[in-house]
Amino acid sequence: RTLLAQSTSSSHAPAMGGLKGQATFESWVNFTPTWVALMHRFRHVVFTFWVMVSLLGVYHAETVVSSITSDLATIPGRWQPAYMRDSLQAADALKHKFPSLAGEKAIIRVRRVDGEFVLSDKTHAFCKSLDASVASFLPEGLLLGVDSIYNYWKPTWVSNKPPQFVKELFLTEGDSAMLVVIYLNYSYPEHLDHVVTGVGDMVTNAQLELAGPVAYSVFLGGDLTMRQDMLIAVQSDAAFVHTLTLPIATALLALYFRSLRIMLIPLLTITLSLSASLLITYGASRLLPLHYLVPVLLLCVTLATSVDYCLFFLARLKDEMQKPDGPDKPTYHQAVLASTANGGYAIMTSGIGLAIGFLGLCLFPIDAVVSTGVSSAASIVATVAINLTIIPCVLASYPDFWSSAWTAPPPSLSRYEQLSDFAPPKAARAVSKAARPVVPLYCSSCGAPHGGSKFCTNCGAKLPPLTNGVAAAADAA
Repeated sequence: RTLLAQSTSSSHAPAMGGLKGQATFESWVNFTPTWVALMHRFRHVVFTFWVMVSLLGVYHAETVVSSITSDLATIPGRWQPAYMRDSLQAADALKHKFPSLAGEKAIIRVRRVDGEFVLSDKTHAFCKSLDASVASFLPEGLLLGVDSIYNYWKPTWVSNKPPQFVKELFLTEGDSAMLVVIYLNYSYPEHLDHVVTGVGDMVTNAQLELAGPVAYSVFLGGDLTMRQDMLIAVQSDAAFVHTLTLPIATALLALYFRSLRIMLIPLLTITLSLSASLLITYGASRLLPLHYLVPVLLLCVTLATSVDYCLFFLARLKDEMQKPDGPDKPTYHQAVLASTANGGYAIMTSGIGLAIGFLGLCLFPIDAVVSTGVSSAASIVATVAINLTIIPCVLASYPDFWSSAWTAPPPSLSRYEQLSDFAPPKAARAVSKAARPVVPLYCSSCGAPHGGSKFCTNCGAKLPPLTNGVAAAADAA
């Protein structure tokens, strides 16, 4: 503990400022040996717990993606601007008065290509076909009905064109296009792929009624396809984070650590952190509407903090283990304690500050912002816990494997020999010839030493140039 205190009092110790911060740091330093011992003693419990959390996160990943929404809902009872209160009251009144109209919708646009008046017997047959398909769709209750202009106007009325107020509801583009609405049940996202495929087939079948000399174009849009596009976009963004950002971060860590063995630890902590964030997102989606921006933002925040916190810890461990031989060089156990004391304290203070900052988003009355704050803060806390438990647990449980991850060059080696281990050949050649090892010349026939002449002084054999010369031996080394 005395050696640990000396090590943590170096310039690498985090500067908190003030007596209270210094006292907190000293308390953590004093608790560090006990913490590492506990992690080593309960290593099987720690590993099992985080593996179970990771598996649960992967298991619920599909549920998280399917529960996203673009709706910026608000929390009842919270302060809201006047326009937001009026909008919510109008939405509640609509839902109470017309429950079948208050949900999401699939909107179909039928457009006459030549730009003439769109309504005709063919468009009427198109709407009838949709009505019949929706009525027979299974499972029952997912599609609530079809709303079109023919629900409010019949071609057999006095005029062959609908009244102006009806046209304004359903006709667009100079009366050359018609809108048809299919109302969706609130539970349809649970069967999203099935509903999207079914509605698409309905539109394709109904489009057969439009066949003839007059050409029509049909487009399916609305909440139905927008929700599917959001799912695809979220999956694409998550794939981008995993396939591009993660390899780059891993490569930079490997370049800094210069140890393939020690790189196993960042890969482990990053994987566990990302899986834990999926489980946290699943829990948040059970309590609050999950906006489509939350999962991708959460993955980015988790990846960034996981890489940073692992770097805090292992960078200090590398500094301790690569100290030159001498009375101040710590043992492997002391290096682990010092890195846990300094790196662990930096991880805790950074994580707590960042989590408190994200919790400030909970002050907003919008559910999407609240779910972002809660999910991000919980994921950061989980990342801090993973790095403070997994890394000491792994380092303390397998000392023989990790203690040789970094090896300092022996002090007896020349500057040229040290440089040639990791520098390109041009940099090695830049070292002065005086620093190169001196290798004597020998005759290739009799093995007698000589002073570098063209002929051997013992047997008279001709010597090839630079067969065992100084420069050739140094360059080969």
